[in-house]
Amino acid sequence: MEKKIQQYMEGKLPNEGQRELLHWLRKEGNQKIFASAKNDWQANNTGHRRLHDAGQARLGSRIQEKQQSAKYFKLMQLYKYAAVAILVIALGGALAIFTLSVSKTELKYTEVYTDYGQVSGMTLPDGSQVWINAGTRLVYNNRFGIGNRDIKVEGEAFFSVSKDKKIPFVVDMGLLKVEVTGTRFGVSNYSDAGTMDVVLEEGSVNIVSEHNRLLAQLAPEEMARFNKNAMTIEKLQVNPVHYTSWRNGTMHIFELPLEQLISKLEKRFNQKFEAVPQVKDIPFTFSIEGESLPEILHLMEKIAPVKIVQEGETIKFKYHQKKE
Repeated sequence: MEKKIQQYMEGKLPNEGQRELLHWLRKEGNQKIFASAKNDWQANNTGHRRLHDAGQARLGSRIQEKQQSAKYFKLMQLYKYAAVAILVIALGGALAIFTLSVSKTELKYTEVYTDYGQVSGMTLPDGSQVWINAGTRLVYNNRFGIGNRDIKVEGEAFFSVSKDKKIPFVVDMGLLKVEVTGTRFGVSNYSDAGTMDVVLEEGSVNIVSEHNRLLAQLAPEEMARFNKNAMTIEKLQVNPVHYTSWRNGTMHIFELPLEQLISKLEKRFNQKFEAVPQVKDIPFTFSIEGESLPEILHLMEKIAPVKIVQEGETIKFKYHQKKE
């Protein structure tokens, strides 16, 4: 592992080696070994320095933080370096944060992601709080909270935004942007979904196109749903809790076709599902709180004409005519 640490510090550690190093760093005691080896390397290589993202120090008291390092790719300018912080959240989710930089005068970017089966939370550099659902990626730069409050979201997140009228908070979802100054709202932007959703709990938000054209304004208890294929947007009256309670471990399902439901279940339980064509459009309505996956599947078999079987590592939904 000493050789991998040296390669990492030199920016020469391949992707597979990075994964092995991160796995090794998660084990108790290895962070001290890494820190010692890193300090020795830095003492002998004064032309390199370690990145530090001070904004990540502002986590809530329920968050246990472990800072670790990872590789950053070679660039044709000045110095090349990187750092990785792995955060273990009290909610039980694992959150990885990568801080990347080009040079002293250029922007650094922090990338945050959660794996499937995880829900995490953190505090952003401006004091805003964010809850991050499974399979989600966030990206923001080192000017966040100073010159901008721009953040990119791929997946699902809920924000409680600190008020700052001088610097709007902007969530970039690709085809859409959400602009606020201080409010509480959720966004859903999974690549495998046909829609993007924005749901508002408090305050107000503006939804604009990628070319900054105003598309909609939301008031509390309203949701905007953008159809990616038709490139249309509609506003709906909703109970926001039904769309944001996932951050507390609850998932509400309302008339959701099975094909869309299993996509949510895959992210929540990190499990692969398949459904035969006859059952893909069957709608389901129920709520998930602390139930295990077997309990949920048993419920689904009781309320719909489906038979659920395990085949290898995949759980399959098949048509089953119920007996009267």
